[in-house]
Amino acid sequence: MFKRFLKIGLALCLGGLFLWLAFRNVKLEDVWQYAQNIHFGWIPFFIVAALCSHVFRAERWRLLIEHDKKKLDRITLISGVLVGYLMNIVGPRLGEVSRPVYVARKEGLSSSKLMGTIVLERIFDVAVMAFLMVVVSVYLISDVKLLQQIFGKSTIDFLTDKSSLITYGWATLFLVVLAALGYLAIKLILFLGTKFESLQGWIDRAKRALIMFKDGILSARKVKNWWLFMIYTVLIWFCYTLMTYIPFWMFNLQHTYHLDLLDALVITVISAIGIAIPSPGGIGTYHYFVKQSLLVLFAVPTVTGLAYATITHASMVIFVAIITPIFLFFDKLRSTKAGEPVI
Repeated sequence: MFKRFLKIGLALCLGGLFLWLAFRNVKLEDVWQYAQNIHFGWIPFFIVAALCSHVFRAERWRLLIEHDKKKLDRITLISGVLVGYLMNIVGPRLGEVSRPVYVARKEGLSSSKLMGTIVLERIFDVAVMAFLMVVVSVYLISDVKLLQQIFGKSTIDFLTDKSSLITYGWATLFLVVLAALGYLAIKLILFLGTKFESLQGWIDRAKRALIMFKDGILSARKVKNWWLFMIYTVLIWFCYTLMTYIPFWMFNLQHTYHLDLLDALVITVISAIGIAIPSPGGIGTYHYFVKQSLLVLFAVPTVTGLAYATITHASMVIFVAIITPIFLFFDKLRSTKAGEPVI
């Protein structure tokens, strides 16, 4: 419990730091005044794009677990995805736990195995994001100085400087030593388990959970429709790009700064890095990276960029906070009518 509160506290501090970096030297009243003049009529289209992204993510997840249960309830899967997003707003990475636990209880599956599928899904998402980041950096931005302004000079220098190979070597050595120490610790615990019966019971439980977790990760071998998995992945990122592009029209950026769908993809990829940083719901990190990318790449003023980031982020949070209880209500109602136990 203490570690969880510590992680949440550190995440809040990290989010606060990036919020300060994003809003420093900017008057909040200027951002608020600018935000009042946007075209809110585009909000419904934004909501549709956001909902579709969650539906496609639930459908893609279904492909990883349908070999364990053929008739998976789609409403339950979507509710689980939404619960995960909602919990990520409360604390970083809480959604990775709450989503599989919710669906496992509703569908009678192993939460450990479902957690393994979440890890697999995250590995795939990181790989796609890394690929898109390379494409954006090399083919769309292709300017180291611009990248330094967005991500910071020290970060880009570290990633591109040949002298950093030494640092990579030390980091690799550290990970190897850490893995060795972990291996020895496990061996020690297993040895103690042979001496103490009560400890052996906990070890057996942990073994069963790890086996199910491993099976979840290896579920990729059992996916029958990889082409459909890839299509859902493309649709997820297309919806994310639309969630960036539609607010361009809310702020009239497509006319004033000639921003198009390809520019929205660039902002989406860069903002995804901000969301991936463990701050609650991307607070602060999303604002900073969106503001920086709009300013550096497209000469969008800081006030406009911050208003854009604030409105889009708030819209996502409000949408998840409203739609999640609705889906949970219908999921519970349908379970009650079907005679299933209410969780």
